[in-house]
Amino acid sequence: MGIIDTLSAGFDRVTRRLWLVVIPVLVDIGIWIGPKLSIGELVQKVVVALPTASDVGDQYQQTWAFIQAYLTNLGSHTNILTFLSLRLLGLPSLTGNFTPKAVPFAAAQRLIEIPTWPALLGTAILLTMLSLFISCFCLSLIAQEVREEELDIPYVLQTTWRSWLRVVTLLSVMLLLTAMMTSGVGILAALLSLISQELSWLILNLFTWGALLVGVYIAIILFFTLRAIVLDDIGIVRALWHSFNVVHRNFLATIGFILLINIVQTGLLYIWRMLATNVMGTAVGIIGNAYVGTGLVVASFIFYRDRFVAWQQSRMEEGK
Repeated sequence: MGIIDTLSAGFDRVTRRLWLVVIPVLVDIGIWIGPKLSIGELVQKVVVALPTASDVGDQYQQTWAFIQAYLTNLGSHTNILTFLSLRLLGLPSLTGNFTPKAVPFAAAQRLIEIPTWPALLGTAILLTMLSLFISCFCLSLIAQEVREEELDIPYVLQTTWRSWLRVVTLLSVMLLLTAMMTSGVGILAALLSLISQELSWLILNLFTWGALLVGVYIAIILFFTLRAIVLDDIGIVRALWHSFNVVHRNFLATIGFILLINIVQTGLLYIWRMLATNVMGTAVGIIGNAYVGTGLVVASFIFYRDRFVAWQQSRMEEGK
């Protein structure tokens, strides 16, 4: 099945099972009409504690003033409730990408300031874990539909729990490895700066470009890892192996598929944002984004399944 046929099949499945978009829509609405969890006061305390523009020297005053203004703006516009959005695992989320100006209820304009940095960290972790669990539940529902099985909620919940544990483990390991690599390069660059500042900057630049290239490659490999974890209900190592083989045996098709769905999502996000100038437009944008985004996710499951099956069949034929 070609890329266009795969996309058509994904949207056809969603059209026949419109209930697949219900959870993304409800999460988006919850973020939209829920109170804003602000870090404005926390950031303002940091800005006040920083040196003033006059303290850093004349040549840095303009840059320092820009940094202070940026931090203040960031704090006032950040809503920690968006950590609940499902975009971390690739599910559709409109309110996770921007904050609609129009709100249907006065309660949606209620502001709750997070008082301390530990409270901020705890809230962010709690919302992220809940987001991952809801995402795994949605993906488990989609996987059951792709497998053409009857809806079995107890099995979906079991798959959700196992997938959630595996996803949290995978993300934690990736975060730890990233922190270790960044710290190691930082220490190395600091030591080299004692010898040569130019050499230190060279190492940092090489690491930055290398990390960017490796990051893109890992993102491509990991694209189907989540699908394998949920669809095949397997562990992390086997899922990575399945994804690696599917990607490398269909490299150009995979790149084309990923580029196409990102182009579609980016283009439509611009349209949804244009619509979200009032309550009705925002509601239409949320529903439309959920439908299209879910269709693309279903298509990605079908893309992986078809190519995984083809790989297994080729292995069987080679073994004969």
